[in-house]
Amino acid sequence: MFDADDALREYAQTGGPGLEADGRIQIGYIYATIRFESLMHPGYTSVECWAATSRMSRLFARSANIRKVFTELTADSGGVCCLFDTGDGAPEQVCWLNGEPTQETVSGPLFPDRRALVATWPDPGE
Repeated sequence: MFDADDALREYAQTGGPGLEADGRIQIGYIYATIRFESLMHPGYTSVECWAATSRMSRLFARSANIRKVFTELTADSGGVCCLFDTGDGAPEQVCWLNGEPTQETVSGPLFPDRRALVATWPDPGE
């Protein structure tokens, strides 16, 4: 369930589940894979979530509240990085990094590639 924003309201009005009494919107299934040795860095665990449908994937790309929920899940679980990939070829968005919210992109000036992003992570043994 997500707090409604414009993208989520539009999704609900055009065939998605309706707005709940508490103002939140249910979007359906989200697939998740847990890797105890992340592909980006084997010293970290990763939780990879993705939309079940193309329509939902487009919603993920447009909704600030969906991004907010995943960023908060990362922060609340002590995660080092929340990387948001919309799956449409756009640059990946870094929403959370090393305990701080951020709005950077991979393939941007700060992180030209994933290796540059991972290089900022603390040593998991410390």
